[in-house]
Amino acid sequence: WFTQKRQENVPISGSILQEKASEMGSKIENTEFKCSRSWVERFKKRHNISSGKIVGESASVNMNVVNDWLNNVWPRILHNYEYKDIFNADETDLFYKLTPDTTLKFVGENCAGGKLSKVRLTVLVAANMFGTEKRKLLVIGKSANPRCFKNKILPVKYRANSKAWMTSDIFRTELREWDEELKLRNRKIVLLVDNCPAHPDVELEQIKLVFMPPNTSSKLQPMDQGVIHSLKCHYRKILLMKMLEAIEKNKIF
Repeated sequence: WFTQKRQENVPISGSILQEKASEMGSKIENTEFKCSRSWVERFKKRHNISSGKIVGESASVNMNVVNDWLNNVWPRILHNYEYKDIFNADETDLFYKLTPDTTLKFVGENCAGGKLSKVRLTVLVAANMFGTEKRKLLVIGKSANPRCFKNKILPVKYRANSKAWMTSDIFRTELREWDEELKLRNRKIVLLVDNCPAHPDVELEQIKLVFMPPNTSSKLQPMDQGVIHSLKCHYRKILLMKMLEAIEKNKIF
């Protein structure tokens, strides 16, 4: 199965391989078979399979600015608000048709890919410091009324503009709706956001906006400390499983 999928240039991650092995084990009614991570590692070693990375990025941050914010702004926030009332929000691009850039492969095999999809959405992710409250994802696309939404109840909030970007108008609307919700509960919170043109300073009653210094997201932005990455990993796993299912059933995906 692995050889066939690599010949079809389908990216295969360790978790996908583990899922597929479990599925095959259940089909042959092997009740003693347990596909653990250690089984995957032994399988990779036995068949000379390694991981291949295609691209990578790096960034630099002014640590003086970061330390100044942590020493002077952050302590005041902690003093004035409980952890459950400290929220963070951040946008991320989601190339929702893009397959992962890492795949398991046979040693010596080239990691060549086809044309990468550039179809993009913007997603606003927000949660409190404890992770006990997660706002419904706000997804921003280009089409105001996508055909695929017809007769569907969405698990997310959806907005649209010509470039599928966060705009100041969308940001204001989202925060004012949130502020109204908090009024009904007589609750006040603080919301940490990036300092960017799409994030205007909105007058709110229940939400105090705190803007982080520019170009410090990789160090100060909580959502950039693995939260958004984890969200995308879960999404890509589901995407790949659906893609593999379609390929094996000779369906268009």
